[in-house]
Amino acid sequence: LDVSRKQTVAAQIIRTEIDKLHLTDWATVSGYSSSATAVTLDPSFAGVANGFTVSRKAVLVATRTDFKKITFTVTWRGNTGRSYSRSGSTYFGKNGLYVTYRQ
Repeated sequence: LDVSRKQTVAAQIIRTEIDKLHLTDWATVSGYSSSATAVTLDPSFAGVANGFTVSRKAVLVATRTDFKKITFTVTWRGNTGRSYSRSGSTYFGKNGLYVTYRQ
């Protein structure tokens, strides 16, 4: 039950981060790092997401310089101490193409 609840919270965090990303301009997104970068949790998750961490990774798609795949990864520990993670990705194009999918 604990794992299921926390997976749901992780999915909600990823969805929120992707939604916030879609409100961001290309100049900001193009500056995102291709290595995992810590992301501050949205204040709306205060109390609910204690022990969760979020990272963001942005990589160029193929040889294009105007199209990035952004992946958010949420990690946490279950009540048994085991580590878990969940990831979700979206594509972000300079000219506004947004395609979301979950892995």
